[in-house]
Amino acid sequence: MTKIKVCKHTVDYNKLIKELKNNNMDFEIRGCVHKCSKCKEKVLVKRDDEYISAKTVEKLILKLKDKN
Repeated sequence: MTKIKVCKHTVDYNKLIKELKNNNMDFEIRGCVHKCSKCKEKVLVKRDDEYISAKTVEKLILKLKDKN
């Protein structure tokens, strides 16, 4: 399983970290994932070369699970 990269400036950062831990998803925190325009509007993570975003943390977690 590929490690998920989380920008510390993303929307709902604290909630996202909590949910990633609760779902036993491997992640690392980054200072920036270089998609600032999306990162400040939606919950955003990066996996490999793909950026995955959603309007809510719950929706993002579902997307991440579906892509496994």
